[in-house]
Amino acid sequence: MNIQFHETAPSKKEQFFYYNTLVGLVKTLESSFTTIDLRNDCRVCGKISKVDGYMNIEMENVNFYDLKGDKKALKSFYINARNIRNIRIPPEKDVLALFKHECTRTVKKPKQSKTHTFKVSRAMKRNAETIAEAYTIKEK
Repeated sequence: MNIQFHETAPSKKEQFFYYNTLVGLVKTLESSFTTIDLRNDCRVCGKISKVDGYMNIEMENVNFYDLKGDKKALKSFYINARNIRNIRIPPEKDVLALFKHECTRTVKKPKQSKTHTFKVSRAMKRNAETIAEAYTIKEK
C-alpha cells in the first residue's frame, strides 16, 4: 500500500523561520548532494529532496554511516531538525551567491490596492458629507 501525502502551503510560522533563520540557506541546497552530521555522531550522505520551514530534511539515495563507520544504503531518509549537528555545504556552492539568489527569489511582492466595494464607497461618501456638514456648522 502506497500512501501519497499532498503538500500543503507553509504555515505563517514556517514562513517566519524561513525568512529569519538559516533555513533559507539549507533550502537552496535542495536537489544537491551533501553530507549531514547528526547529533549522535552518525553521518548521512545523499541528495536533499525537501526542506521544510522548521529545517526538517528529507533525503533520497542516502548512505548512512554509523559510529563504527559501517555504511548502509537507503532509498530515503528523514531527519528531524533537532537531530542535525552540521550541514556541509558542497565546495562547488558559493554561499554568498546562494544567499543573494535566495533573497531575490523570496522578496514578497507588494499587495495590489483593491477597489472599494459599493458598501465601503457609500460609507466613505457619507463620511465625507458628514465632515463637510460639520465644517459648515462650525463656521456659522
